[in-house]
Amino acid sequence: MDTLFLVKEIAASILIFLVTLLSILTVFKRRGRKLPPGPRGWPVVGALPLMGSMPHVTLANMAKKYGSVMYLKMGTNNMVVASTPAAARAFLKTLDQNFSNRPPNAGATHLAYDAQDMVFADYGSRWKLLRKLSNLHMLGGKALDEWSKVRDEEMVQMLKTMYDCSKKGEAVVVPEMLTYSMANMIGKVILSRRVFETKGSESNEFKDMVVELMTVAGYFNIGDFIPFLAKLDLQGIERGMKQLHKKFDVLLTKMIQEHVASKHKRNDKPDFLDMVMAHYGQQQDAHGEKLSLINVKALLLKKVPLAALVTPRLNPIAYIP
Repeated sequence: MDTLFLVKEIAASILIFLVTLLSILTVFKRRGRKLPPGPRGWPVVGALPLMGSMPHVTLANMAKKYGSVMYLKMGTNNMVVASTPAAARAFLKTLDQNFSNRPPNAGATHLAYDAQDMVFADYGSRWKLLRKLSNLHMLGGKALDEWSKVRDEEMVQMLKTMYDCSKKGEAVVVPEMLTYSMANMIGKVILSRRVFETKGSESNEFKDMVVELMTVAGYFNIGDFIPFLAKLDLQGIERGMKQLHKKFDVLLTKMIQEHVASKHKRNDKPDFLDMVMAHYGQQQDAHGEKLSLINVKALLLKKVPLAALVTPRLNPIAYIP
């Protein structure tokens, strides 16, 4: 008993020493850097408890006190928040390369193939390659002009669906209609097929997966801010992400296989995935970057389910490594 008690005392002393040392180092590190003003926060968790249930309102109120650029210690992450157009322009345009990388988190790791997509990939040759392919075959001005007919057709289809619902006396949920219409536009540009149909079990399953993806991606995960808690997965969020990722991976693999098999039907009008697969496995630039199958899946995961034509490269919340 005495030996066990002694071991516990030593372990507790070591733990207290490490926590104290970490706190001291953090204070000296912050003092040695010129950081913007901001709330002091709490030990270990920083300003996380101050955010409340409506972080955007909290940040707006903090900006009135600390100014347009303020520093927040979010767990172990150092962040600077820009709350005015001029301050945001400094991060997004003037100093864009300094703040272009996103901090790693569970969503990027477990949903986006370990940050292999264009949104989470670090700024560099791989990200430039992904952006080049996206701009050239989907997001650039010439590509948008070439696919204008698809947008017209889907807009007509959406209005027709609304009209049919009104004749039947059914409610029309406009945001939902717009989301499905945009997703179908992108689906036809990328895969030459509509991803949301009004009927069918496969379509309904896909809708449920998209809703689950958007919901899970928006969860607050304490492990993203306090890394030593990430392995514990106290909220069960990472476990859910891994399960959802498996379902999407099966779906995307099936999509790619079917698409490659039907390539001959689109010789006169190749879509985005046709053009991307044409570069698959080939060296694309002087840096030796190659487009892997994981990169292709990650591109599809972001572009089709989330129905977003352009995803901002940066947030007005900058991350300081």
